[in-house]
Amino acid sequence: MKNNSEFIYTNIDSGVCTITMDRIEKRNAFNPQFVVELCKAWDVVDNDDQIRVAVLKSSDNSVFSAGADLKELIPLLRNERSPQNEFDELLKDVEYFRKLFRKDKIRTKPLIGVASGYCIAGGFELLLCCDFILIEENTIVGFPESTIGLLPVGGGVTRIGQAVPKPKALDILIDSKNISVEELKNLGIVNDIFKLENIENIEQKYIDKILNSTPKSVEILMKNIDKIGDLSKNESFLLEEEMHNDLL
Repeated sequence: MKNNSEFIYTNIDSGVCTITMDRIEKRNAFNPQFVVELCKAWDVVDNDDQIRVAVLKSSDNSVFSAGADLKELIPLLRNERSPQNEFDELLKDVEYFRKLFRKDKIRTKPLIGVASGYCIAGGFELLLCCDFILIEENTIVGFPESTIGLLPVGGGVTRIGQAVPKPKALDILIDSKNISVEELKNLGIVNDIFKLENIENIEQKYIDKILNSTPKSVEILMKNIDKIGDLSKNESFLLEEEMHNDLL
């Protein structure tokens, strides 16, 4: 099924919710309406018990997302223009941005991000908020924000900063225009690199990985996996025991 959104479409089939971004003429850049619609798509995934896994992708393989719309969104956030419609008004609430990049709460249903073409700035942050990250071999990826007085604070600083050592994190976070996708895979940031003709096969591989597992196992793992890095080994062993008990 499709929702009534203009830029974000959801389709639910056999436990899989496919979320498709479709603002291609603007490279899927986030304007206020785009932000609100994508947040509503996250709600669909969270609230429908039939959904086991979600996939985030673009309607056009030439672009994943260019990030924030520099004409519509950034001036609004900098108070350089006043709200002009209902979407602008809604974005006065910072919770929309936390939800956009999935920073607002622990989610229990895995999200697979499938990127190709152009994946820059906030678009890269959106990809990083996915639990499984699949990227086409020629995708342009990077964080150029520092060159215009911004930083990737939609989760990019935290997710990269926690994933890799400081020297490499700074290399990625400061004026990076085309990071090697092979390097991202070697760093453990990306799950898989694919050729464009194999996009459906690689996507299905990860969907099957999740659907072949029991919902309860996936839910409990999703709830706890981010805690592991903050625990001592003994504390982590105790958490494993709690996870086992939750499965019983």
